[in-house]
Order: sequence, then C-alpha cells, then structure tokens
Amino acid sequence: MVIDRIKRRLISFLCTLTVAIVACGQDQQDVDLLRKKINTLRTTELVMSMSQRSLIMPSHLGDLKALIAKQAFNFWSTGDREPYVSHLNVYSALHQANKFLDFDNTTLRAYNQVGAHTERVTSIVFGSDPNHYYSSSTDGTVMKWSLENPKAVPEIIYQSENIIRSLDVSDDGKVLMAVFYQTGIALVSLVNSSVNDLVAIQDPESAQTAVFMPNEQKYLMVSKGGDVKVKGIQSETTMVGKTESTVLSLQVDENEGTIYAGNVKGILESWEDKTYFGYEIGSSAINCLDISPDGKLLAIGRELGDALLWNIEQKRLERLINGHQSAITDIEFSPDNKLLLTTSRDRTARLWDLSDSRKLPLVMDDHEDWVMTGCFDPSGQQIITGSRDEFVRIWPTNPEVLADRICGLVSRNLTKEEWVEFVGADIPYQKTCANLD
Repeated sequence: MVIDRIKRRLISFLCTLTVAIVACGQDQQDVDLLRKKINTLRTTELVMSMSQRSLIMPSHLGDLKALIAKQAFNFWSTGDREPYVSHLNVYSALHQANKFLDFDNTTLRAYNQVGAHTERVTSIVFGSDPNHYYSSSTDGTVMKWSLENPKAVPEIIYQSENIIRSLDVSDDGKVLMAVFYQTGIALVSLVNSSVNDLVAIQDPESAQTAVFMPNEQKYLMVSKGGDVKVKGIQSETTMVGKTESTVLSLQVDENEGTIYAGNVKGILESWEDKTYFGYEIGSSAINCLDISPDGKLLAIGRELGDALLWNIEQKRLERLINGHQSAITDIEFSPDNKLLLTTSRDRTARLWDLSDSRKLPLVMDDHEDWVMTGCFDPSGQQIITGSRDEFVRIWPTNPEVLADRICGLVSRNLTKEEWVEFVGADIPYQKTCANLD
C-alpha cells in the first residue's frame, strides 16, 4: 500500500534523524520526544496492519481471525498510537471477529442482531426504564425489548392496522405516543400495559409529526394543514403558530421552551414565545433534529446526507459533518454530550467524536437495507439501530466490550509461530487472552 510505504520511509527517516540528534549533542528531552513519536508511528502501523489482516482472514479460521483482532486491540489500548484512524480499524476488526465467532446457525442471525417485526423498523426509543426500549414498524406494532436479555422474545404492547411513522415517550415514562402516517396519533399507557389490557387514547387529527413537551404529558404536533399546536390528554389545545411547508422533524428546547421544526425546503423554523423565526440553511430537506444534553447545540440531519451542528445561543452553524452517501434518517447526541449518532439510507450508522473533527467516525454497516432509526441507551454504552431490513441491532460504543467477548469465545491463544507471522519476531510474545492457557 502507498500509505504503508510512506509510513515506513518516515519511520526510517526519523530513526536516522534520532541518531543525528544524538551525535550533535542535542538535549535529551528532544531525543526522548522524537523516540516517542517513532514508537507512536510503529504502534499505529502495527495496529492497522493487524486489524486489516484480521478483516481479510477467511471465516473458517475464526479463532485466528479473532485473536489477531484482539491482539491489535491490546497494542492499541496500551501503547502510543495515532488517534484519528486506528480506532476505526480496530473496532471493525473486533466486530467482524465477534460476528463470525458467535453466529447463530439455527436462527441465521449475528450476535448483535435481534428481530421480530415483519416489516421495516421505523423508530426506536427508550422510556424512563434504562433496561427496556421500544420499537415501531410499518407492520403496525410497537414492541418492548429487554436490553439485559436482547434475544428474548419482545412483548407487543400496541398493535394497529395503521403504519407507524415514529414513537416518543413522555419524560415520566408513563405514556408512549405513536404517530401514524396520515391517520392521527395514539397515546398508549405504559403502566402495566400489554396487548391484552391495552389503555390507549386516539387523536384522530392527522399529524405531519409530533413529540412530547419536556416534563409534561402534553405533546407538540404539526397538523396536516400546518398548524403548530400543543395538545394534552386533559387540557385544551394551544396554538403556537403555522407553517407553510411540510415539517419532517420537531424538537423542543427543555431549558428555553423554544420549538424547532425542520422542513422539506431546508428551512429551520423556530418559535420563541410564539414569535416565529426562519433560518435558511440550504435547500436540502431537514429529516431529523436533536438537542444536545447541555442545551448548547442542535443537530440537524439532512436529505443531502450531511449533519449540521447549530449553535443555539448564537443562532449560527458551528460545524458541518460529511460522511454518509445518502440521506440521514435519524440523529442523536450521546448522554455525555461527547458523541453524535447518525443513521442513513446508505445502510450505515456512524458514530462521530464531537471533540475532534479530524477523527474518523465508527461505521456500523451490518444492516442490509436503509437504517431508519437509531438511539443511545441511557448509559451511552450501547447503540440500538433499526432498519428497513426488519431487524434491530445492538452495538457497543466501547471496543473493549468486543475485545473482552472474544476471550470468552475462543479456546486458545496465538501460537508462537502465529505470533511471529502476524505480530513480528522482534516483539516479545505475550498471551492475547490472559484467562487462557
């Protein structure tokens, strides 16, 4: 590879330069710093090379494929390494190794793949219970899943003949809202509810989209005619304003009460105390919105395939994030405010580091069709995605989880001969999995 040749030449140059610095009597601190940079490059190249070797290893060599990925992770997690690319290769190698080691030949499903819907998954949300999440589908069902036992059969908590567009759960976790295509809204009680003793209230008014108001059981909706209004189960309807364009997404600022709407014309609309503001940020439709946990940023996912970060206080664009090859379908900040999740019709979900724009995103690409929705679990340690392929998938955000899984699935360590071939004779042998002989 051209990149590998460049790195080798750079390492050779730095080694020669180190000798020259020592010969010239330069300060020892400078020499130590230069040696650290050389070691960083060496570690990075080794990690990336091993990750790639694991990825191309055939599936019938599952143990070897997994051990190479795990050892690459060991080097990556303990040594100096280049931070912008290597994490992506390490994650990909660990994930694929887990997938090949832990494939269920009975159900023909991967380790992170769960499914019960019969049509595309449209929305995934958590309520107040961090151990359960809800999914909706165009098959008209809402299912409740256990995060602690992900392969368990989910509970159907709501069933309808209508196609469900999206879900939301009230902040107190007591009510789930299902928004239908063209045919209104259902409010479903989550208190001891099941398909047999369902408690649901139907709002027949057609809604373009709707979300719960923060800390209330009232909900904000945009009617088919463009009326923006707040409704409640036992309260009068309050008019907020009107929009002339089709609205695809809504968010409400919990701190300021400002309402944000993204429309098909690419205009970010907002209402502050019923005063309207419109911000033209391009002609591409705004498919999804999310407000950061600290209330400082609004994430905007567009039909164009890019994501925008909008500074709420200064009312301006702060960052443009490119990477998807097709429209973004869902967007969400991590609970700790450090990561951004995007899902797309390019069949991938991507995880972006918000602290450093140079760092490549993690790419989760196992779905076989459009990824329609995604969200973090409340701890931020897992991501749940849903696709047009009818499946839900669960992904750890920390590669250490994938690395640790490998040592519970393999029955051996690398042999010394394999170590020489895939790691190198100049690096002392060590156990890849300390728990194995």
